[in-house]
Amino acid sequence: MSSSPNRRTVLGAGLAGAAALAVGAPAAGAAAESRPDDLSFPATRLARAARRLVTDAQQPFLRNHSLRSFLFARAVAEKAGRRPGRDYDAEVMFLICVLHDMGLTERADTGQRFEVDGADFAARFLERHGITDARVDTVWDGIALHTSYGIHASPVFLRRRPPEIAIAHTGIGIDLTGGPSDLPKGYAERVNAAYPRHGGARALTDAMVAQCLADPRKAPPMTLPGEVLHQLRPEAPYTTWQDFQDASGWHD
Repeated sequence: MSSSPNRRTVLGAGLAGAAALAVGAPAAGAAAESRPDDLSFPATRLARAARRLVTDAQQPFLRNHSLRSFLFARAVAEKAGRRPGRDYDAEVMFLICVLHDMGLTERADTGQRFEVDGADFAARFLERHGITDARVDTVWDGIALHTSYGIHASPVFLRRRPPEIAIAHTGIGIDLTGGPSDLPKGYAERVNAAYPRHGGARALTDAMVAQCLADPRKAPPMTLPGEVLHQLRPEAPYTTWQDFQDASGWHD
C-alpha cells in the first residue's frame, strides 16, 4: 500500500515552490508595489466592483477565502521577488482570486461544474464592465483551471500562460490545503484575524457537496466536484470510466 501524500504533495503544483513563480514573462500591471505584510487590495474601479459583488453574493466563509487567496498569492510572489506592476498585473490576479468560487453561488449557477460556471460568470462580469481584451481569457482560464490538479506545474504552462494564473492558483491552494508555514512569519495570523476562516476548506467542501446533491450535473465524473461527492457520498450515483467504455458504440 502506498503511503498517504503529505501536505506539500497534495498542494503539488498549487504551490510549485517560490521558484516557479519566477518563471514567465513579466506582465504590465495597474498596482503599486506592496510590502510582504500588506493587507490592501487593488483599488481600481473594476477591482472595487468585484469586491462589492462577492460581498453581496457570497457567504462570509467563501468571500473571506477569496480575499485571503489574493493576499496569500501576493505574499508568496513577493517572497519570490515578483512585484505587482512589474512582473504581473495585480488587478487581473485579484479578479481570478476574488471571483474563482462564484460558481458556488446561486447567482452564477447554470448547471455546469462550479469552476466553469464561475469562469463564465467572471467573463460576463468583465465584459459588462467594458473589458473585452485578453484579460477576459486570462481570468476565465485561471478560474476554470483552478481545480485541475498539477496543471501549472508544467514548465510549458508557466512559460506560455500569463503569470497571474499560476500566482493566483498558489494563493488559492495555500488557503485550502496549505498553512501558515507557507507564508511570511506572522502573516497568516494577521490575514485570518482580518478575514476569519469561518470553517475554511471544510465549509467550502460542504457547499460544493450540497450543490452537487441538489443538481447532479454539477458533479460530472473525473472532476473535483465529482470526486469529492463520490468520496463523501458514495451512495450518490456516479458515472465511472468503465461506464463510459461500456456505453461506447465501438464495443471495445
